Amino acid sequence: MTTELYSGDCLQALALDHGIVEIRLDRNNEPVNKLDARLLRELDLVLEQLRTHPGLRGVLLGSAKDAFLAGADIAVLWSMLEWPRQQLLEFCGGMQRSLTAIGELPVPVACIINGYALGGGLEVALCADYRVLAADGQVGFPEVGLGILPGAGGTVRTPRLANGTTALEWIAGAHTYKAAAALKAGMVDAVGEPPQLRSLALDWLGRAIAGEHDWKGMREQRTSGFATDEAAFTAAREQARKASRNQPAALAVIDLLQDCSSLSRDAALAREVQAFAGLIQTPAARALVGTFLASQQLKKKNRNQAASSRRVQRVGVLGAGIMGGGIAYASAVKGMPVLLKDVAQKALDLGTGEARKLLGKQVDSGRLQPERAEAILASISPQLDFRSFETVDVVVEAVVEDLRVKQAVFAELEAQVLPGTVLASNTSSLLIRDIAAKVQRPEDVVGMHFFNPVPLMPLVEIVRGEKTREEAVATAVSYAIAMGKTPLVVKDCAGFLINRLLGAYFTAFILLIRDGADFVEIDRVMESWGWPMGPSYLLDVAGLDTLDKALVILGKAYPEVMGTAFETAIQKLAGQKRYGQKTGAGFFRYEADAKGRPRRSGDPQTYELLATVQPQGPRAIGDEEILDRMMLAMILEAGRCLDEQVADSALEIDAGMRLGTGFPVHHGGPLWYADAVGATMLLQRCERYRALGGLYTAGLGLHNLAARNGKFYGSFAP
Repeated sequence: MTTELYSGDCLQALALDHGIVEIRLDRNNEPVNKLDARLLRELDLVLEQLRTHPGLRGVLLGSAKDAFLAGADIAVLWSMLEWPRQQLLEFCGGMQRSLTAIGELPVPVACIINGYALGGGLEVALCADYRVLAADGQVGFPEVGLGILPGAGGTVRTPRLANGTTALEWIAGAHTYKAAAALKAGMVDAVGEPPQLRSLALDWLGRAIAGEHDWKGMREQRTSGFATDEAAFTAAREQARKASRNQPAALAVIDLLQDCSSLSRDAALAREVQAFAGLIQTPAARALVGTFLASQQLKKKNRNQAASSRRVQRVGVLGAGIMGGGIAYASAVKGMPVLLKDVAQKALDLGTGEARKLLGKQVDSGRLQPERAEAILASISPQLDFRSFETVDVVVEAVVEDLRVKQAVFAELEAQVLPGTVLASNTSSLLIRDIAAKVQRPEDVVGMHFFNPVPLMPLVEIVRGEKTREEAVATAVSYAIAMGKTPLVVKDCAGFLINRLLGAYFTAFILLIRDGADFVEIDRVMESWGWPMGPSYLLDVAGLDTLDKALVILGKAYPEVMGTAFETAIQKLAGQKRYGQKTGAGFFRYEADAKGRPRRSGDPQTYELLATVQPQGPRAIGDEEILDRMMLAMILEAGRCLDEQVADSALEIDAGMRLGTGFPVHHGGPLWYADAVGATMLLQRCERYRALGGLYTAGLGLHNLAARNGKFYGSFAP
């Protein structure tokens, strides 16, 4: 028999048999439960009622949704960026008290975690005495990835439930863990299949009620300090310094855990609130929370656009090289059978070999069962002709980057597929307009610029040609989403969006070298700012021959901005066949280590070669000027792209740069960073470098922003 004790907007309280009350999270008219002030108010009411509930013997905490609790409302986090510190302290302190009250009920509490419990959701679950997690569930603390730390008791309860080393890994690492890992770490007490979760949790609760578990003793233990492994803290701190030089959250977690290890639970909770308030309003947190919200908006836009597309059930890929093989693998692994065509059997063997190698890695890591890997590989059909291409919904062309070749391929392809089939080119430098010039149905042609390596890189630029129909764009977007990628729709222009901005960045680098800068110093400055690689190293990895050709194309397309009337450092090195890692020498020298990985070292010959392209000789250029010139060039080109509507918004440009280039997430993106600097200040820097040419000439949009004290992100809000 079930009796309703309370029913609100966020939860219900139901009296079950045998003195057990169930608190069921069920937010009205919303798909997920989230931790916010409304839920906390209702939780306080129910807990107050339960303290005096007659005959109460145990409490079951669960959810009526597909997942337990998603965590804090990200919109609330965004608003917290502007709160006074005292308001932050009061809010977080109140949240901690509400959750602590769960574990101070006079009876044992068991929590059912179905789906997932992330961040604040896991913090709620940790307040129970026992946690039962679905076998397909996931738990974790993502807060450090947003520039903050758990503020509702996560840093306090985790080490006292499991241990300090687990808390370091789970909280500072910001990973999400599957059920088996959570059970092994001691973060949950049992794992079960979803249909059995409720009975499993009731069993744990029943045994606690019967005295088979010392739940009172466990509670007492978790109110004191915890033991620490000093070596683990030292290692974690060193790793955090390397991995997140410009993000303070991971180091703050490590310091907090170590400092609070000897404190009582309540004293540690007070310290956690102070630490949370110190992080939430840092520039890194602002950028990370803001860009998360922007990414959600982009996902919603993409889903809406994909809704008008045709369903992609089978894919064709032309060109079975590394890129073609990667595209075929990325499609097949998501359940879309692939016809992989090439004109040479050797190329087909290379493409299928690439897919086999990638699947083998999945099997070796335990992420894929061998029989499933074989089935995926079997869904890729290598062939030398166009057999069955009339059955595909999308064809991706990944042949040599030559306009005449691509035009011939598309003209032949068009006759082999049904009208309406989307014909996508993976070109990185040619205009979709030109590729489509020789076909009868240019409205079916679209660009799908994948980034290498395809299986790892999350971004795909969807390029709308001047005659591309909207359904073709929508289908390409839908296909990219089905592959697990983030599509970014851009206008057809030289370099599209990402390579165009990188072109400006590398042009700034070229000018710095010409003016006497040391390439090693440039790398040091940019890596210290947050880039995973400095420009010299990035050029070596990408290939100087490839980048030289790309910069020539961009220089012709945008002569006033990226044109160079002198021999560049890239041209000098490429002319000596120093192409980077693939030839063993570029800006740096490379030798294989014991595992076959290229190891970088300095090379005096590089300086001898670069001296010939430095008319005034080498000179010391300060860190501030290096950073200004490198980033200002990218910001200004991003502004010009926005002016020209290459992408629809600042948030899309920034998302593309984060996903496509590794732009430092704690700076948000070039235009987010521009807003942090300010339009007026940027124009002052343009004036400082005016003599260097059009690369440092601001577009009309930036001038308009400065005139009205505006921002690229405008009145951005969740």
